Amino acid sequence: MAQTITVELPTPANDIAQEEITKQVAFLSRDITDIRFRDDGAILEFFAPDDAPGELLESARALAVRVQRSLRSIERKIAYRTEAADRDVFRGTGLTDDITMLGNGYGCLRGTAAKLYRYFKRLFEDVGAPWRAEYVITPTLIAAPTLAKCGYFESFPHNVTFACHLTEDAERIEAFRKRHEGREDLDDTALANFEHPHECLSPAVCYHVYHLCQNTTVAKAGKAFNIRGKCFRYESSNMESLRRMWDFTMSEVVFLGTREGVLRQRERAMAVVYKLLEDHDIAAEVRTASDPFFVAPDAAAKTYFQLTSETKFEISLMLPEGERIAAGSFNYHTDFFGRAFNCDVEGAGPMHSVCVAFGLERWVYSFLAQHGNDPAHWPAIMRDAPELAS
Repeated sequence: MAQTITVELPTPANDIAQEEITKQVAFLSRDITDIRFRDDGAILEFFAPDDAPGELLESARALAVRVQRSLRSIERKIAYRTEAADRDVFRGTGLTDDITMLGNGYGCLRGTAAKLYRYFKRLFEDVGAPWRAEYVITPTLIAAPTLAKCGYFESFPHNVTFACHLTEDAERIEAFRKRHEGREDLDDTALANFEHPHECLSPAVCYHVYHLCQNTTVAKAGKAFNIRGKCFRYESSNMESLRRMWDFTMSEVVFLGTREGVLRQRERAMAVVYKLLEDHDIAAEVRTASDPFFVAPDAAAKTYFQLTSETKFEISLMLPEGERIAAGSFNYHTDFFGRAFNCDVEGAGPMHSVCVAFGLERWVYSFLAQHGNDPAHWPAIMRDAPELAS
């Protein structure tokens, strides 16, 4: 049985702190579920087993206070707010019979949901058209050393999914096979039979571009890439339907060049996306944000830097009952990846980068929540789309 853990905070958490606290509380215990705030951020609640340790409440309170303290002076900047952002009517819930979750954080889309997915896939591919961005097909696997260069093991180790296989040893393979005859899951000793993982499932498709450009020089005019692929980020009990998945799809446009060049392209890309949002009558804001929470010793400083330096803007789509979902982002990485992968800009030092990213499944979910499952109620711009034809 589960119980509701109620944490009264000394002071109400603002929306930025609530986001960070929700991300982090799930990793206090794998059994924590349904994390939420009420009373304008004064109360944090979540479900936990009846036999959960008594320290869980105090751990959650300490975490919340720590996050609030580190973010107390930050005010979120709104770069853009759509005309539909004040919408009072939501025609759907984001759920439909065409969406089937097959496991914890992954599922299938069929019918209308699959058509919407294909539509948004094409739409976001077209975002890179003004730059004649090079189309790149990226792999699902990524080498562990590449992730290390990206700083992922240092900052986000809790999100990593490792790609393992059985050790190339005939006796071990046969012993594994015999132990699993008739079983419906892996036994408790299975991990001992796995080879040390050298690859992971990629948590971000843009990482492949930086690896691709390793030890090269980018022309001073810059370079743009149009990429998409599967991503994998384990987020414990925060995973829920298409809203937050372990296995999801990203469509991205990546700009490489000088600092001034990539920031200029980010501004142009943001303008393109503002029009896209208005054309599709999407209730949304584009606002400052931070990455999924850092766990490094300087975590608070990294989050604070992102929120105050405007290195990351998120596309925040509105949902019923005042909820939101981050369905895309505009990320400026400074010259971090240029230095990590020894990639320079001609005559200008280490390469700077910007990534414009869209989470396809989240767009499907949010669109269905806002406009419903009946195409008759969808924006006129979509009526002649080939993906939506019967």
